[in-house]
Amino acid sequence: MALFTGCTMGASMAQVRFNQADKDVYNKVMEVLEPLKDEPMSVRIMAAAGAMIGTPYVAGTLEQEPEALTVSLAKTDCILLVEACACMAQTAGQKDRSFEAFCENLRQFRYRNGITDGYASRIHYSSEWIAQAQARGLLREVTGELSQTPLKQSFSYMSKNAGKYPVLVKNPGLVPEIAATEENLSGADYFYIPKSRLENSLDQIRHGDMICFVTNIEGLDITHVAYAYETYECEHDCCPDARGCSNGQRRLGFLHASSSAGKVVVDPQTLAGYVNSIKSCIGVRIVRF
Repeated sequence: MALFTGCTMGASMAQVRFNQADKDVYNKVMEVLEPLKDEPMSVRIMAAAGAMIGTPYVAGTLEQEPEALTVSLAKTDCILLVEACACMAQTAGQKDRSFEAFCENLRQFRYRNGITDGYASRIHYSSEWIAQAQARGLLREVTGELSQTPLKQSFSYMSKNAGKYPVLVKNPGLVPEIAATEENLSGADYFYIPKSRLENSLDQIRHGDMICFVTNIEGLDITHVAYAYETYECEHDCCPDARGCSNGQRRLGFLHASSSAGKVVVDPQTLAGYVNSIKSCIGVRIVRF
């Protein structure tokens, strides 16, 4: 993977890290999205996510130095998948649908105020990622509308576990910056749908919503993200589309980059089944594009 600068790729591509395989994936997905450019954002997102099924799961692709906007489409993890699909869908709806335009959209999601200025400028907590994108009008967290259950959320995991982050080990002076961000995030109000109430809330979760799995790990907010994925099943052979059948039953699952499967999949478990199987997961937050 090469690090390209403005001298080789134009000013908008200064300090962007990617390889040809990533561009090939981008071009493939944008071909899928081309006829959907006027469709709602959620439709484009799920078309992009569907095109990414089978992409290998690889963790830690952003942890490279020097800090640069890293594009990782040929391999991905959970947040990179959600982020990439949202950005490809966003780009597909623009006049400029170039790879360079996609990279700029990605930068605006991933970095605080859309500016790459070292490791601490990258958004490391999903809660801040959501808040910044919501402030820009790109999405809306609907958790508070679906559930009035407040989430007592504090942030401290990175600063208290700096030894788990190679960049923080090499640059301990960054830890106070991370701690300051954590303190700011801790002052916000959060809501969640507790796992005990999830079954009763499934009908309010839409296909294409971003599912954020809330954890009870001290100082951490969200450990996994995915896209809600609905299907309809019918026990009878009475219709070609169970969605429109009076006997059809909605099944809410999720599409994600799965570490256990080693690739992007539509998980065989239902959303509720998965949440109930993870002891550290206390519920979910829901984001709508």
